[in-house]
Amino acid sequence: MSRRHPLDRYVGSWALVTGSAGERGLGFAYAREIASRRINLVLVDILAEELEARAAELRTNYDVEVRTVAVDLGDLSVYPRIMDQLSDIDVDVLVCNHMYTPKDTPKILDMSLDVLNSMIDINARAYVNLIYRFAHLMTQRGRGSIVIVASGAGLTPAPYTGAYCANKAFQIVFGEVLWYETRGTGVDVLVMSAGLMDTQGDAFAKYPRWQIADPKDAAAETLKAIGRKHLVMPGHPNRLVTLLNTRLMPRRRAVMTMGRFMESGLGKDSA
Repeated sequence: MSRRHPLDRYVGSWALVTGSAGERGLGFAYAREIASRRINLVLVDILAEELEARAAELRTNYDVEVRTVAVDLGDLSVYPRIMDQLSDIDVDVLVCNHMYTPKDTPKILDMSLDVLNSMIDINARAYVNLIYRFAHLMTQRGRGSIVIVASGAGLTPAPYTGAYCANKAFQIVFGEVLWYETRGTGVDVLVMSAGLMDTQGDAFAKYPRWQIADPKDAAAETLKAIGRKHLVMPGHPNRLVTLLNTRLMPRRRAVMTMGRFMESGLGKDSA
């Protein structure tokens, strides 16, 4: 007899997924998997046109209700507006997946303070502002699930994406502590430690293919872990790399190894 899926308790209810406008993105992979469980969706992203296209696809393919909220989550003024727009529904599943990082992967000191602060606004403050509001509503109802999409980069710093790694480390610690502190409330908190993912075309062309995960598989594995784990690392390659970097190598060597790996994959000069 197969195990009941953790999302089955929310059939007919609502889920909110951020960073869900990209057709090949992890956020939309989450949205499709959730819709397949007969749960209605709120899609949140800054890309309004792409968001509407994703919503139309979900309505057609899964016969669920879909709302879109096109906002910049780095703007603290949008959160009361989001809550007002959704005041007539109960969001029982929250997937925080949005992120911002420069495409040209500069060194930390080569980035402007404006960019560094924007990354904190979107990758850290936005997570806190969404989770704080919805977690309070969930604990009042005594039910709900929160998925925080972090990264293995938050466990092993990857040079040239250092600010992003720091943001992901924040998400991991924030999520793990929230999981502990909400035990017994009826709210499940799950941190996803993602690895390299096939979401950006040929951006990872120089990396080993065996390390590149399929977003659909990663989303499905993560959602099955709700209520069963507090942290999930989907995919065997992701777990292997994390084990090597966090358990089998000294910290300094792990950072050096990741630095050389990133230089090779990104075509960087170590000088």
